[in-house]
Formats: sequence, C-alpha cells, structure tokens
Amino acid sequence: MKRQSGITLGGMIIFLLLLSLAVYTASRIAPGYMDYWAVSRTLDNLASQPGIQSRSDESIRDQFAKQLNMNNITEAKRSDLLIERIPGGVRLSAAFSAKRPLFGAVSLCLDFRAEASSGTASGN
Repeated sequence: MKRQSGITLGGMIIFLLLLSLAVYTASRIAPGYMDYWAVSRTLDNLASQPGIQSRSDESIRDQFAKQLNMNNITEAKRSDLLIERIPGGVRLSAAFSAKRPLFGAVSLCLDFRAEASSGTASGN
C-alpha cells in the first residue's frame, strides 16, 4: 500500500495564519515606504532645479513644504529638511520617522532618511 503524503488541515490553518500576518504587516508598512519614496522624489526634483544653489534656504524649504502638501505627506515636515551647501551645488536631506499601529499596543516605528545632491559633487 502507498504511503499518503500531503498537508493536514492543522498545517494549512497555521500556514494561512502566518501568511495573513505577513500580508497584514506588509499592508501597515507599505504606506510609510510610499511616503519615503515621495519625499525622495521631492528632494530629487528640488536638487535638479536650475539655480537651486543660489536660492535661499527659506525659499528651498517653502518649495519642499509645498511639494509635501501637494503629495499629502504628513510624516515629513518642513523642519526636517537639512540644507548643506557644497562646492558647486547643494545637498538636501530629510530624516523623519513614521509610527504605524500594528495591533493592540504594538506599533511599528519606521525611520527614514532621504538625500539628494545637485551640482558637480552630486552622487545620490
């Protein structure tokens, strides 16, 4: 007689529970990464603007805040933007955290840092 092989009902239930936990966690993390990618694109767009190195810090921050508002990004703030003048250009960086509830008293804290450079010393 052939020996039967396969998965049991208990094994299937455990597998589905683990799979659903992974999918749920991914659905909680994904919006944070989408915000990060939007902030990163915003910094790249700002850094690629002609004459960015001659603009004032306040003007750059205003443009950054407008882009964040337009993309509906609430995790990063205007004050998170760090502007560093480098030879031939400017380096823009933003560090921010996103806290996402997972379940009950458990939350996920995601820390992000996006950076972009303009000029001859560029090197995203």
